[in-house]
Amino acid sequence: MRALALAVLFLITWLGEPAISRAETWPSRPIKLIVASGPGLATDIMARMLAERLSPRLGQTIYVENMAGAAGIVGTLAAARSAPDGYTLYFGSGAVLSLNTYIYKAAQYDPLRDFVPIAMVCDQGPFVVSVQPDLPIKTLPDLIAYAKAHPGTMSYAADTSSTNQVMIGQLIGKRANIDWTLVPYKSTAQMLQDTAAGVVQAVISSVPAVYAFASSGRLRMIAISSDKRFPGLDDIAPIAETLPNFNFNGWFAMVGPVGLPPEIIERLNKEIGVVMADPELLAKLRTLGLSSSGAGTPQSTGAFIQSEQRRWATLVKELNIQPQ
Repeated sequence: MRALALAVLFLITWLGEPAISRAETWPSRPIKLIVASGPGLATDIMARMLAERLSPRLGQTIYVENMAGAAGIVGTLAAARSAPDGYTLYFGSGAVLSLNTYIYKAAQYDPLRDFVPIAMVCDQGPFVVSVQPDLPIKTLPDLIAYAKAHPGTMSYAADTSSTNQVMIGQLIGKRANIDWTLVPYKSTAQMLQDTAAGVVQAVISSVPAVYAFASSGRLRMIAISSDKRFPGLDDIAPIAETLPNFNFNGWFAMVGPVGLPPEIIERLNKEIGVVMADPELLAKLRTLGLSSSGAGTPQSTGAFIQSEQRRWATLVKELNIQPQ
């Protein structure tokens, strides 16, 4: 019996040591933050803002690694397959963490099975519909009337790396009963330039992407995808004012590969919570058309992702989208 007790005590001690060691020594080297999009897009911009402010709190550099491709699937799979040691984390958007698995057969991952939630970063990042300013379109009702008056000639651009943009266009077409054609782009900069030049009539994009074009008068923002008017963009009417119950928001969350130690998750959640409560950062987010309700907890973050998955499943069914 004494030998058995000693063996159990040794086992408990042996199992407990790594957790204590990890808590005390992590992080001891730079941390890679994977972003499944190219530089300059909303996900990348937000990830770099977070990394810049989180690095000094952790005492190590957090560097962003862009791994674009296949609508975010390339970077997401790489993050899911990384070692759960706290030195590779994933900054995911709403599309890759809740939508892709319903529309892409190549998305061989499950956000809740292959990742552990760490913290919310932004929970509201609406998209905007903008038009070429020479068109007689200043509101979404104007756009709908124009499209119906010119059947088969209306087109809109969307970056296909953002499934949100494509689906917003499809849902507007279905609910407004208009015939407008998607012109897919792989470059946000090119689609904005082409819309400004009149190659296509309209474009759906994130607020940060289109802001410079709108500010200079090269594009006109006419509708926003949030269900309410967004602070700082109060003059832009929500799509929901024309098409009821329309609510699309981009969002960002920090997750890690399954097996990430609980003490590392707890530390990251705590530090991200401090960063996301900074008034200066929150003010900066508003200028980019983003907002945050705080980091929440790992549990509330996981519940949010799960609720978004259910919502997207309903919308995919409404649009009769088959996985490709």
